[in-house]
Amino acid sequence: MEKKWHDRIRADILGLDRKVPLADGTKRPYINLDNAATTPPLAPVVKVVQSFLPWYSSVHRGFGYKSQLSTEVYHEARRQIMAFFGVPASEYIALFVKNTSEGLNKLAQRLPFEEGAVLSTWMEHHSNDLPWRLWKQARFIELTPDGCLDLADLERKLKKGQPRIKLVTVCGASNVTGIINPLQTIAELAHHYGAQIAVDAAQLAPHYPLRLRTDGAEPLDYLSFSGHKIYAPFGTGVLCGPAESFRTGTPDQVGGGTVIAVSREGVVFAPLPDREEVGTPNLIGAVALAAALRWLARNDFKRITAYEAALTEYAYERLKTVPGLILYGPPPKRYPRIGVISFNLEGIPHGLVAAFLAFEAGIGVRHGCFCARPYVHHLLGLSKSAILSYENLAKAGRKCLLPGMVRVSFGFYNTKNEIDLLVDALKDLRQEEEKIKNRYRIDPATGEYLPKIGNFKGALLRHTKTFFHL
Repeated sequence: MEKKWHDRIRADILGLDRKVPLADGTKRPYINLDNAATTPPLAPVVKVVQSFLPWYSSVHRGFGYKSQLSTEVYHEARRQIMAFFGVPASEYIALFVKNTSEGLNKLAQRLPFEEGAVLSTWMEHHSNDLPWRLWKQARFIELTPDGCLDLADLERKLKKGQPRIKLVTVCGASNVTGIINPLQTIAELAHHYGAQIAVDAAQLAPHYPLRLRTDGAEPLDYLSFSGHKIYAPFGTGVLCGPAESFRTGTPDQVGGGTVIAVSREGVVFAPLPDREEVGTPNLIGAVALAAALRWLARNDFKRITAYEAALTEYAYERLKTVPGLILYGPPPKRYPRIGVISFNLEGIPHGLVAAFLAFEAGIGVRHGCFCARPYVHHLLGLSKSAILSYENLAKAGRKCLLPGMVRVSFGFYNTKNEIDLLVDALKDLRQEEEKIKNRYRIDPATGEYLPKIGNFKGALLRHTKTFFHL
C-alpha cells in the first residue's frame, strides 16, 4: 500500500526519466539529491500554468477581459497561499517577492526598529543574516557544540538585551543540518519578552506543515518562503506579516503600481498589497505556487512529511556505514530534522566527492558552505585564525583550498534505493580513493573538479544551446 501510494505521487515529478552523461561516455538516470537548493517541478503545476497561459495578461493594468481575469487569478492565488499557511486575511498580508531572500531583505528594511535590536542566530543562511547586519542592530544566538540553538542564550539575550530586542529571526529548519528549530518555544520566549518572531521558512515549508496562526499554538509574526523549493519553478516567493508593519512608511522599492497619485508636489502610495509590490507582478509564479500547495494538501502533506522523516533516518544510518565518513548535527532519531544531511569523507576534498558522484554515479549533490558560512565554520570547529586565513585565500582567488562539506537533501520523490546507490558510490570512492583522485583536475580559482579526460564543459555548452533553437 505504501509503495503504491509513493509510486503514484512520485510519478507527478517531471524529469525522473532523464539520463545524464558520465565521465566514461555512458548515461545513467539522474538522481537528484540537491532538493534543499531547488526542487524539480510537479507535472500538475506545469499543467495548471499551461492551462492559464492562453488567458495570461497584465495585472491591474487593463480593462480587457483577459486583464480582469488575470487580476482575479492573481488575487485568488494570494488567498489560497494565505489559507494554506494559516495567515488571517483580517490582520495580515502576504506579499509576493522573488524569493525568500528578497522577502527577508524587504522585512529588514521595512521594520521600524531604529531604537531596538534584532536577534538572529549563528546557524542562519546568509539571507537571514546579512540583511539584519546591514540594516539593523544585529545580535546572534549561540549554538551548542553539535549545532543546535542554545535556548538558554536566547532567553538570556532577550532578557538582558541592550538595546532591547524587538525581533527574533530564525530559520524553521537549517539548510546545512536539516535541524528543525523549536519554533513554538522560540515564539513563546520572544513574545514573553516583548519581541516579534520572523521565520525563514525556505527549508521547512516544503517538508513540514507550517501555519502562521492555529488554535492552541503560539502565533508566528512573519514567514518568508520560496516557490522554487516547493515544486513550483516559476520564480516567486512570499513574505507574510501583520498588515500594520507595511501600511505606512516608504516601501523598499518604488515605481509602477506602488502609487495611486503622483504630482509635481507629492506622492500618494497605494494601499496594501500594491504599495509593496513594485512593477508588473509575477502572475505565473503566483499561480504555480498556489497550485503546488494545493497538490501538497490533496496528497496528504502529513503523510509526505512522515515518509521524508523515515527516509532521512534511513539515509543517516546508511551513511554511517561508509568508512571515514563524518556526519554533522545530531542524529534524526534524537533531534527532529528535515531531509538534509551534510558530511565529509576524511582525506578527500568535498569538491572531489561531489564531482565523483556527479561524473561517475549520476548523483547531484551540493558542496561548499551552502551560503551559511558561520554555521559551517562552527560545525567544522574552525578557529578564528583559521577562518581569517581562509578568507584571505578567498580574496586571493584560491577557492580550491576553502573548507566545506557535502550535502544531500531529499524530496518526497526520493527513494531508499537511491540512498543505497549513494552509499555504494561513496564506498567505491573510499576503496579506490587514490585512483579516483588521479582521474580529476582542479581549477584553483573556482575549486571545481573536472575529469581529466573528455570535454564535459563543451558538451554542457552544446546541450545548453539546444534550448534556444526554436
